[in-house]
Amino acid sequence: MVAALALAALLIWTGRAQAQILMVTGEYQVTDVDRSEQRIGIALRGDDPNRRQNWVHVRADTKIVRRVWLKGGAFRDEFMTWNGFFDYVRKGTKLKVHGGRDWDGTIQAKKIWL
Repeated sequence: MVAALALAALLIWTGRAQAQILMVTGEYQVTDVDRSEQRIGIALRGDDPNRRQNWVHVRADTKIVRRVWLKGGAFRDEFMTWNGFFDYVRKGTKLKVHGGRDWDGTIQAKKIWL
C-alpha cells in the first residue's frame, strides 16, 4: 500500500504529459501556400484540390528532397532549402510528408519528398 501511495504521489507531483505526438506519413497534393506562416495546405491525392484538409508546418530543419529524373530512366535526389521549397511548391504539387501530428491536427513536417 505504501508503494501505491508513493507511485500516486510521484504521478501527481510530476504532472501529466503536455503533448502527444503521433507520427504520420502520407501522400498529398498542395492546396494552399502560406509562406509567412511557414505552412502549406494539403489534401489527400484524389480528393478535391480546391479544399484544404489540413496544414503542414515546414520548419528550417525539415529535410526536403526533390527527385530529378534524368535521361534513360535514371534519377537524382536533390536536397532543397526551406526557401527553395517555398519557391518551388505551388497549388497542385504532389508530395509525400512524414511528420508528427499535433493536438490541433496540424502536421509538423520532419521530411518532405517531392
